[in-house]
Amino acid sequence: KFLDAESTWDDRFTPLAKPLGTNIIQLPAGPTVGLLQEGKPWSQGGLQFRGYRLAKDGTPTLLYRYGKTDITDTLSPKGNGLRRRMEFSASEGKLWVRLAVANEFLSSERGAWIGDNKLTLIAPTASVRTLDGKAELIAPVELKATGNTVLEVQLSW
Repeated sequence: KFLDAESTWDDRFTPLAKPLGTNIIQLPAGPTVGLLQEGKPWSQGGLQFRGYRLAKDGTPTLLYRYGKTDITDTLSPKGNGLRRRMEFSASEGKLWVRLAVANEFLSSERGAWIGDNKLTLIAPTASVRTLDGKAELIAPVELKATGNTVLEVQLSW
């Protein structure tokens, strides 16, 4: 369970639900998917939220669109953390996913990243870009003309 939303059911003006637990990791604010422009801040527009669907086990899948690309984003439990699976359906091109932001990221082995916020990500295709004193862990998504492209990342803390 990620949060208890019961307090939000009775009134339209109640505060937002708070996550369950005490060891909470904050993911980056703003859009997760965008076009990368060298030397420029992460894009703040273009990603449209299209709703969500629930699997039989209650796992949510968020639905997005970026330009003509449809995106599904599913977080599910895996071991001591989460598995994030993003699926992209579109024509050819290249998008980027911003996985995390920290002051710095250390890499203990290829594809394993540890941020200063104690978040560990296993993202084999990711790299770090530093801009204005902040490190962004970003992963390329090479879109295919036929079929879907999948990006899978493991998160633990």
